[in-house]
Amino acid sequence: MRRLYFLLIGIGLLAASVVRAQETPAPTPPPPTLDAAEVFAMATQVAEAGARAEAEFDRAINILGIFEGVGLVVSVMGILGTILAVVAGVVGFRGLADARNEVEETRQRIEKELRVARAQFDADIRQGHDELERVRSQLEESVAQQRERAARANVAMSFVTLGERQYRSQDFSGAIDTYRRALELDPDNLIIHYRLGYVYTQSGHLDQAQHHLARALEIEANFAPALAALGYVYRRIGEKMPPGIERDQTINRAEALLLQALALSPKLVDDDNESWWGSLGGLYRRRNQVDEAIRAYERAAEITPQSSYAFSNLALLYAQKQNLDGMMRTYRRVEQLAQGEVQADVDNYWAYADLLTARLALGKVKAAEETLESVLSVAPAEGPYVFESLLDTLGRLAQAIGEEKAGHIRATIEAIEQHRQRLARKAAEVQIASSDGA
Repeated sequence: MRRLYFLLIGIGLLAASVVRAQETPAPTPPPPTLDAAEVFAMATQVAEAGARAEAEFDRAINILGIFEGVGLVVSVMGILGTILAVVAGVVGFRGLADARNEVEETRQRIEKELRVARAQFDADIRQGHDELERVRSQLEESVAQQRERAARANVAMSFVTLGERQYRSQDFSGAIDTYRRALELDPDNLIIHYRLGYVYTQSGHLDQAQHHLARALEIEANFAPALAALGYVYRRIGEKMPPGIERDQTINRAEALLLQALALSPKLVDDDNESWWGSLGGLYRRRNQVDEAIRAYERAAEITPQSSYAFSNLALLYAQKQNLDGMMRTYRRVEQLAQGEVQADVDNYWAYADLLTARLALGKVKAAEETLESVLSVAPAEGPYVFESLLDTLGRLAQAIGEEKAGHIRATIEAIEQHRQRLARKAAEVQIASSDGA
């Protein structure tokens, strides 16, 4: 019995020491966390103590009686419960401390990761904002540039309209200046390059014409008007070359461009409202391809039936085919058409030239003399081809009707030559005066 009491007192002291150890932290580092083996060993010791207590209990029953034994059992079991609770508390406290440390480490790691993520997020936001600002600035700049280009293009097209009127009034130099101003405002304008090239062609500046027409084709490779106009330029260049391979190559290139343009737009007309088939017919005539020339001019006549241009050329081609009746019949039609054209446009030089040719062919000398005055008065001063083309036509007409019948035609040719020489002298005097003034 005494041993049992001593055992209980010892166990009590052990529990009290454990409790004090939990309540008062030692200055030394905490003991290591108990593992499962240590806990099992402690439980075994407690079980052994219980067995010994049970033996003492049996002895107590015999000595003290059943009531005292029951009380002792209750006391012992209470003490054992306390011991087990203390042991479990120790084990649980240590596990909780470890869990708390692990939670704290996890919290610190998550906070660190969040700070890094927040910093990256802020950097991404700033980068996105900067990128949006850059795009917005570019868009605003692009819109401003487009508005400025649109405004400049509108002004340029106003100059184009003015240039067209100047060309119609045969002010070639004025039209060229106007188109060049328009090109400064809109340097990549297809129409301006084309029109400038066309006026340069009519004024005899073939190199400049070639440059602007080629530039128009760089902008739009299949722009039929520029293709045809450039073909005409090559034809003019080739006609000035001496016979040879280079001349043939230039004329062939002219033909290819004209055919390409007419394949794209068979009813294409130039800025003088004449069919480009006529320019192709002129090329064939100079090659002495009479049948091809006739077919080309007939196409031109179909496209512009109210123009005397195609019919005037057809009349002389019929003469080359020894069809004099066809020639005279066609010239009567030319007279009617040309008369209507000059009445509609009193400054239409080419219609006056056709009217003069038709009246000379029909033997209407008096009417032809009156028409010649109009021809000379409305002839473009800056057009190098106007008299050249008319003189060539009248010379062919004289050959067609025979020199013995062509006296009035030769007289007309001489009058035109004299007028052209007077204009040349006057132009030279003006140039000299300008040089002296400078």
